Amino acid sequence: MNKQSAKLPEDAYIIAHADKTVLKISGLAVKGLNARQLEELLTAQLNSVVRVIGVTGNSVDMDIYGIEEDSIQKDADGIIRAVSLAEGITVSELSQIVYAKKVVPVSFDDIPNHLAASCARERWMRNA
Repeated sequence: MNKQSAKLPEDAYIIAHADKTVLKISGLAVKGLNARQLEELLTAQLNSVVRVIGVTGNSVDMDIYGIEEDSIQKDADGIIRAVSLAEGITVSELSQIVYAKKVVPVSFDDIPNHLAASCARERWMRNA
């Protein structure tokens, strides 16, 4: 397929739905994280697809697909144990699930067809 045949018409739009929960674990010491290994460990633990979406020196953010918030909270100890097996992560007594929040669906009709927010330069360029 060449680039020309891959283009969508200008009036086309894509609707996507993801049944996912965003999970944040803090109280970790993260150095040299093997994100792929962490994803594999948690995928096996939760029997679901897990993707690492953010890492700091003391926390990890992940998307977990097809699992409810309550299930994650009930298995918090098991999840933290699985995280502790990942190369580059050290857990402590302070390690905890900060939040596990289900992504809220939004109706396509509720999405504005203009930029709701932009930086000052973008607004200036639009009005120039």
